[in-house]
Amino acid sequence: MKIKIATVILSILLLATGLGLLPPQRAQAADNIKVILNGQLLQLEESAAYKSGSNLMIPLRETAEALKYTTTYQGSTGQIQLTRFKETIDFKLSGDEVLLNGKDKVVLNDKIEVRQKRIYVPLSFFNAIGLIASYNPGTGQAEIYAPEVTAGAVTGLLAAGKYQELQERYLSNTASQQAFLPLIQKTWESVAVPAGNYFGMKTTDSHWAQDKMIIQSVLIFEKSEATLTLTVDTSGKITGLTLAPLAASEAAASPVK
Repeated sequence: MKIKIATVILSILLLATGLGLLPPQRAQAADNIKVILNGQLLQLEESAAYKSGSNLMIPLRETAEALKYTTTYQGSTGQIQLTRFKETIDFKLSGDEVLLNGKDKVVLNDKIEVRQKRIYVPLSFFNAIGLIASYNPGTGQAEIYAPEVTAGAVTGLLAAGKYQELQERYLSNTASQQAFLPLIQKTWESVAVPAGNYFGMKTTDSHWAQDKMIIQSVLIFEKSEATLTLTVDTSGKITGLTLAPLAASEAAASPVK
């Protein structure tokens, strides 16, 4: 599935701090599951997330509403629909697939559950609809991010030169990932320095490729534009990053939408 999102041109300050994206709020207790949605703690009182076997179950309506979806449920058929602008997500309570925008079918491997008359979906459901969802059992914290939010936060840190924060938030502690940070810094500076001040994102496209999310954004600089491509795994960690100048002809073909 490909998601196309046009974003307004935001300042570095807004991307990195104004939205409260980095770092996300920490869980208060490891045995009390917290859900972080686009960097903010999702308030769940009577519909707390819970473990069901190996699956983490998230309340659908509260999470969908926080993502600006309208939820429609037909009890007679078990049909559920989420709508937002021109986007639709259709699935059944007892089904094993999700229909995106009436054409793209995505298999849902984990079951949907009903608990105390509330519908709960597995955390993997949010990956299925094009978001980045992960769970840290050590902290009891689940995180769900829209691809454009991840891209904006990463770019904001790069533009601000906050490479250490980037490492702590988006790179794992493996030796290969530690060695990856200097390459990220060199890649960014080789393109961004001659391009001038960074102004913001123009567009963002994303899609899942096996177990990796590919996020491609067009970035606007003072003197030119560039394409940033991020590869993010299912735990929300960056496994690949490229930044390439955008030719004038390509930039003209990708206007702000």
